[in-house]
Amino acid sequence: MPGPSTVVLVRHAEPRSSGTNPGLTAAGRKRAELLGVMLQDAGVTAVFTSEMRRTQETAHPLATRLSMVPTVLLGLDSAAHRTRILAVPSGVALVVGHTNTVPPLIAALGAGNTAQIAANEFDRLFIVSLDGMGGASVLSLRYRV
Repeated sequence: MPGPSTVVLVRHAEPRSSGTNPGLTAAGRKRAELLGVMLQDAGVTAVFTSEMRRTQETAHPLATRLSMVPTVLLGLDSAAHRTRILAVPSGVALVVGHTNTVPPLIAALGAGNTAQIAANEFDRLFIVSLDGMGGASVLSLRYRV
């Protein structure tokens, strides 16, 4: 089947509260490490982040383990992001985004509009399974440190 079979989407881990482009707190770095351990054997073949430091730092432990360079998805265009993600030849894609990018991207992937992330939630993990014919289903999980 061309394209990824699965897309894992998470919101970035806990950011520091100061600055215009903050990095992660100690708790956020711990969560990012946990994500890296959880997904290191999942068949991830591509990692996507936004241009923001907090998403890049969240993806870093996994990308380092897998010797990958994440692809940056600029802006809020879910349809364009969907196209970039579905261009991955095969495997599993990880997307690290935000409260305003993850739910619309899940919908754009064909899994409906049911995903929501509250402002204080950093432990949401969504697994979108793609059927190869435009259909998708989503599994909503939490990963706590």
